[in-house]
Amino acid sequence: MHNRIPRGWRALLYVALLGFVSLCSNMATAAEHAEADASATAAVPADAGQRFIAVLLPLNSKAFKPAVSQLKAGVLAAEKAYGDGNQPPVRMFDSGEKDEDVLKQYNKAVNEGAAAVIGPLTRSAVNYLADNASFPVPVVALNSFDEQTLRRPNLYSFSLSVEQEAAALAHRLSREGVTKPAVLVATGTLNARMEGGFAAAWQDDAGSAPLLIEVGDSVASYAAVKAKLAEQGVDAIFLAANGRQARKLRPYLGTDWPIYASSQINSGNLASTALVDLTGIRYLEMPWLANADDPLYAVFVRTRTNSADLERLFALGVDAWRVAVALAEPDGHVAVDGLSGVLTVGSGGVIQRDMDFKTLTLPGKTSDPSADPGTH
Repeated sequence: MHNRIPRGWRALLYVALLGFVSLCSNMATAAEHAEADASATAAVPADAGQRFIAVLLPLNSKAFKPAVSQLKAGVLAAEKAYGDGNQPPVRMFDSGEKDEDVLKQYNKAVNEGAAAVIGPLTRSAVNYLADNASFPVPVVALNSFDEQTLRRPNLYSFSLSVEQEAAALAHRLSREGVTKPAVLVATGTLNARMEGGFAAAWQDDAGSAPLLIEVGDSVASYAAVKAKLAEQGVDAIFLAANGRQARKLRPYLGTDWPIYASSQINSGNLASTALVDLTGIRYLEMPWLANADDPLYAVFVRTRTNSADLERLFALGVDAWRVAVALAEPDGHVAVDGLSGVLTVGSGGVIQRDMDFKTLTLPGKTSDPSADPGTH
């Protein structure tokens, strides 16, 4: 037949077709890679008309589910309560639990038009982002910075850090006229961090170190503490301890000195038997819990949980939205009277929380407001 292709030409055509198929396959693969890599490339903000507030959390993590649930609820509640349509809408991004995935989702959010980012959640992810990302828009990280964190313009820390809370307490006591505080340090990493935050802040204010006493976690060592405090002439005590440890230690201290603690002293819904031991201890508490019956909070249609820690995370989520919206404004000024405190930007991009003093009391009894120095 005249239309039959000669054998030599068929071979050449076959090779050409293979090349074309290979080229198409390579182009498709390249396109797929380009799409996958787009989220990992340096973040470049999109057009202003596409702006939104990105929330970068491990949405499907079992380990972080309780915290993520409260933070997410807080952000969405804030948008509903405080938004008037002029703020960028909220969009959720599942960061996963791996730092590399956090970076990819962060870049994806910024490339798609984020005006500000809330998150990430873990300290390792914050540090990884600080080391590897660019920051064309404000990022409100939900964890504290540490000595490894590379400080970057537009990177902020907003957290429930015990070090920051202890430092705030030290500054407050210094302003209120305390001159020789003692820090009683119980066993535990978190307690050591509290002690470090308090001691560093007191050193900055007073130029000297507070008296540090390691009390451990054994009742046998508590008996001698009171005598040592009297010998040293202290005028206030800070308990770097959790609620369980403080409950055991408090009865050995008597009533000769004002006693302070962090909010870790109150895990929520304390039993009367616990309050008998802890009554009179003062600590800094966020308004959301210190003034839980404030009618202003009726805007949040919410059933309170028995866990103070979960309620604090909800408040953090609410205020994170307000901080992100403020930072996304042209002037970037933050002055928020929030659920977690009065919020301002401190040195190094750390969001400072000015909180109220609260005194633990037995049910049916109220503390004397004049006894709480610095109470708002």
